[in-house]
Amino acid sequence: MALPRASFSDLGWILAAFGAIGLASLAPLGAADRTAYVVAELNAKNAALTSALRTEKYTLMEAGFFAFYRGSNHLYWKDYGTSSQLSTYGNVAATRIWLQGDMHASNFGSFTNDQNKVVYDANDFDEAVLGDYQLDVWRAAVSLVLIMRDNGGFSATDENNVVDSFTEWYLDTVEARRGNSSETTATYTKSNTYGQLDDLLISAEGKTRKQMLDKWTSKNGSGIRYLNPAINSDLAAVSGAVASAITAQIASYGATLSGGISYSASKFAVKSVAQRLHAGVGSLGTTRYYVLIEGPTTGQDDDVILDVKAQSAPSAYLNLSASSVTATNTAAGSNHAKRVVTAAKALGNYVDDYLGWMTVSGQAYSVKERSPTKDDIDTTTLTTFDKVTKMAEQWGAILATAHCRADLDANATNVPYDFDQQVYNRINGNHDAFRSKVRSIAIPYADQVEYDFWSFYVNLAP
Repeated sequence: MALPRASFSDLGWILAAFGAIGLASLAPLGAADRTAYVVAELNAKNAALTSALRTEKYTLMEAGFFAFYRGSNHLYWKDYGTSSQLSTYGNVAATRIWLQGDMHASNFGSFTNDQNKVVYDANDFDEAVLGDYQLDVWRAAVSLVLIMRDNGGFSATDENNVVDSFTEWYLDTVEARRGNSSETTATYTKSNTYGQLDDLLISAEGKTRKQMLDKWTSKNGSGIRYLNPAINSDLAAVSGAVASAITAQIASYGATLSGGISYSASKFAVKSVAQRLHAGVGSLGTTRYYVLIEGPTTGQDDDVILDVKAQSAPSAYLNLSASSVTATNTAAGSNHAKRVVTAAKALGNYVDDYLGWMTVSGQAYSVKERSPTKDDIDTTTLTTFDKVTKMAEQWGAILATAHCRADLDANATNVPYDFDQQVYNRINGNHDAFRSKVRSIAIPYADQVEYDFWSFYVNLAP
């Protein structure tokens, strides 16, 4: 990580400077109190983790400003979830859409969709809620600034221009989707992406299911695959009771499927269960399992790995309008695993046929397939203005497309209006002002995250 603003010995100056320019008023607190607030919030958020898991998470978060941002989504929501600044271009029922909820550059990735095409799209919906579209836009824009500051070599003008590129491509894409249904068929593949993104997708297409299975599984003496913690330190063995409890819920999970695959006892026969370790930053420590099922045939190289993840209330619920919380709960039946799946299907296109949910011992779990072509952009390689701008443009377009298809195109009960038209009504002729608004949020909040990072580093980092 490049540290462009300060060294550890400068913390006292940092606290004074941030207090002087009023950034700490987000809490709303003075500089010293903001530090105490951040420390208390992180301690409370991670209190349920074991000491070892908390150390593991904090070690990841201390890698840089962007890593810290990924691990502290709840701070963003407490700071901006009900911001009065949303009202300029939205914050009404008609600009409420499914939000990814933890929108940043590393929550996009490649995977194989249900048309057997390798695509790039948003791919993590644990924090999804119905809320004002700007909350995703702002959070994503902040992440771009933090990536640039981590990598170093970028000027303040570069930051402004990259944020503007992201925002303008978001707006232009919303306008391009207005009045047609292009968002319902649009996908981002190697044929219509550029810069580092098409290279990523070309590489992802070369990955096979057998390669993925060989990474996570071994074959027993009878040639049958099983998940093997001995060959992959990201797995751990589970007790027979846990394996049996999950296996017992596979049929009920099958009843939640609504894609192109129907449940059958043979295809969904459980071959092995293991605990998934060391995954993510913000969700590190969340109970998660990999479940190996038979798949389409009894052959050993078309087995399917299901990613089974415990779900609880999203960070947004800490500071989200009551009407948005009610709308989200109504859409998902107050089931947080169903919330994740509902949002994934609304925001995505040709989504994973294995998307569903189950309840094990009273805990709701979302279920999806682990894609053989899973990959994402290494943000540390975005070291030039050209590289980061090209990605910012495409992230803006992809986010806009996701928002546009999550309206009545996905479910007219949950979102009973044309999102594209509603945003267009507020932004048409106001692109310059909207870009300025996003800059006025993203740049100062990136400063705030830097300040919060140092507060974390000095007081909590291992």
